Amino acid sequence: MSASENDRPATQWPDSSAEVPLQPVSRLIYASVSLVDGPVLEEMRRIRDHAVVHNLAQGIRVALLYMNGWFVEWIEGPEAAIQALLNRVAQDRRHQGLRVIHNSFGRPRLFKPWIGAIVQSSERRDAFGLRVFALQDRFESGEQLEPASVWLNLCSPPATNMRTSLGGYPRVMLLSARGAKVFDLLQWLARTGSHELVRRRFAGAAADAPDVESDLLDLPEQGPKGLRLIANARKGLAMGMTHAFLPDYAAVVLLLSGEARANQRIVDRVLSACRQVHHVPTLVGLGTQEELTNDLMEQVERQGLAWRAARTHTAEPDLAGYWAALQPVLNALE
Repeated sequence: MSASENDRPATQWPDSSAEVPLQPVSRLIYASVSLVDGPVLEEMRRIRDHAVVHNLAQGIRVALLYMNGWFVEWIEGPEAAIQALLNRVAQDRRHQGLRVIHNSFGRPRLFKPWIGAIVQSSERRDAFGLRVFALQDRFESGEQLEPASVWLNLCSPPATNMRTSLGGYPRVMLLSARGAKVFDLLQWLARTGSHELVRRRFAGAAADAPDVESDLLDLPEQGPKGLRLIANARKGLAMGMTHAFLPDYAAVVLLLSGEARANQRIVDRVLSACRQVHHVPTLVGLGTQEELTNDLMEQVERQGLAWRAARTHTAEPDLAGYWAALQPVLNALE
């Protein structure tokens, strides 16, 4: 799916009653150099079709990243099943130089059989490799990071201009109630501020949400620590990757529309996702005076989440008008 997201019925996978597993599991992450000859997206889809069937039977859950000529795979589940998978992938000719960069036992973050991600950035393969080697050194020296921290360190380009390291600045998710205006907003911000826009694509196992886009933009000049903005497609809420990292977001921005039902739908889906992972980010409603209703605010606050209203000055705002309303709210985030 491209950024021109359509408005077909929302995926029913996972259902609203599902929760991330809470029992501790084995967790392992490895990195390897890709030897794929041809379109990586097609190869990822072939891997997905095979993995969805076999991973479910083995009780393991996997997130696979391709970035800058490297594969990074995060595996959770029974230790014996993980080791068996690791033995198989070590023989796979699509990659070489497998390096374990994390191995632990603890609370899981993944709760679907397979999730894939492709990230496009200007970072060179050797520079990405240096980041892999640094994480491997930290792991082998006995330093124990959370697997989500390891993954986030690699799946996003280094924030070279930020005033703090990864995790020191707020990460903010942006979702559109209709259309794909949050993607347009990030593209506009990238152009006007001469920042690099990083394009990412996630592949899931749901038949009605097989691929979604997620763009990333760093704004080091914003707020006391800088901001990382991530525009997600609505269908990404049904994919395990969004749930895996939802607890790492300081805020979720909902760009509302003139259709009340669409606004209600996106609030319902975000609140459902927050319940599943027991996370209470700040929800920011971005829209006009008419779109920012008291009903939405009260629904969010009843679930224990903070609600912030970013009101535009006009009834038909352009992208600059949306940013003028949103910027001061985001700059006030801790």
